[in-house]
Amino acid sequence: MKHVAGGLYTTKRQNNELVFDPRTKLILLIEFDILIFLGRSLFYEMGVFLLCSLILAVGGHRRNSIKCIGIFAICAAIEQLIHPYMSHFLISLVYFAVALIRKVLPIFILTKWSVETTKVSAFVAALWKMRLPKNMIITGSVIFRCFPTIREEWTAIQSAMRMRGIECNARSLLFKPSETITYILIPLFISILNISDELAAAALCRGLDNPGTHTCMTEIGFKRQDVALLILVTGIFAGMCIVRILGVRL
Repeated sequence: MKHVAGGLYTTKRQNNELVFDPRTKLILLIEFDILIFLGRSLFYEMGVFLLCSLILAVGGHRRNSIKCIGIFAICAAIEQLIHPYMSHFLISLVYFAVALIRKVLPIFILTKWSVETTKVSAFVAALWKMRLPKNMIITGSVIFRCFPTIREEWTAIQSAMRMRGIECNARSLLFKPSETITYILIPLFISILNISDELAAAALCRGLDNPGTHTCMTEIGFKRQDVALLILVTGIFAGMCIVRILGVRL
């Protein structure tokens, strides 16, 4: 894939933040998905979470990083407080829910950061550079474009239903399940289907299925920050794999 001159996306420091290559983010997501399940102790999960928070901080999401640290600390504190009362069924359910939130929180914040800091053009350019099959590139482009569009549709549907006195929350699902599903969830699912068809058609109109050579105005490439971060996380990942192979549990 050729790249012509253009500065729509660069991996230079902008507003005291580092911009990472989309391929770096994909590798990090895969490694952290596995890292989370290589250890069970609270201290191990805390280390993995702090590493994710550090990545968010250097990537320009300092406030989100601090908020997520607070959420993780609250979840850990709740677990420690209710652990002695696990014999009660309801408390066990609460413990399970809190533990699940704490477990998936690192991947959630890393995925959210990756989506919000990656332009669609940069993501598509990264897929072409990875020499993936054309069908996979088109599918990935459509899925990546769906996230912000679905959010807009969800906000619009909520605003329209709020004017009619219908809210989409836990209370509405509990006391008015039929109205909530009929007037909020079904329109959302129909909108998602229409959006996916429209985005797929738009991708084809832009020539993503063209068998010829593709050009891109987006400039991507591995920089120093990408290399440093990949060495750090991959080193930790390899070390943890070796530790598990040796039979040591953390």
